[in-house]
Amino acid sequence: MHLADYIGKYWAGAEVMYGVIIAMSFTSVFRGNALVFESMLYKTIFAALFCCIAWGIADGLFYIWERRYNIKQENNIIQFSKLAQQNESAIHLIEEQLDDTILRNLNNESRQQLYKSLVQYLSKVDIRASMSSHETLIIIISTFMLSAGAGLIVVIPFFVISNVEQALDISNMLGILLLFGAGYFRALERSLFSKITYGFGSALIGIIIVVITIVLGG
Repeated sequence: MHLADYIGKYWAGAEVMYGVIIAMSFTSVFRGNALVFESMLYKTIFAALFCCIAWGIADGLFYIWERRYNIKQENNIIQFSKLAQQNESAIHLIEEQLDDTILRNLNNESRQQLYKSLVQYLSKVDIRASMSSHETLIIIISTFMLSAGAGLIVVIPFFVISNVEQALDISNMLGILLLFGAGYFRALERSLFSKITYGFGSALIGIIIVVITIVLGG
């Protein structure tokens, strides 16, 4: 299974965006100041990479925490659904899970009827198994690789091109392409036009975040 199977392709794509934004925020200090910062080039590059690594691992831990919590809540709903006297508790937990989804567009009476039907169906299913060590490892390694990998792609020109300004230009182009690719991947619509539009939108948002971060001294 891929990371998107665990956290959804929206957040899997976001990990790439985080890595790009972090790395570009570091490397952008070289713009117009290449000679000033050249002596600190590798310190800056490795600091960017280590931040991407730390972000990827931290995000993986948060995803695991959230997934464990969701599994616990789902099992509580299933257990309550199996006991007639606990059906109201099951409905209350279902409301917490689903009221903030597309179901918010239904009126309360329709939602309650749907939730009662769900309780009947859930009373016949088995309790979900808790997360395995294998799943935990996949999530942490995947978020680490996506964030750190994106950061590495952004900084790698500085290792192969001696001219810092040229390396920065190529680095920025690679970062923008990664932002576009992440947006293209995350698009929910299937049409090519929608995916391309979403890709450009993600690239623009990423660039704006980098600029704001730099202006604020991040």
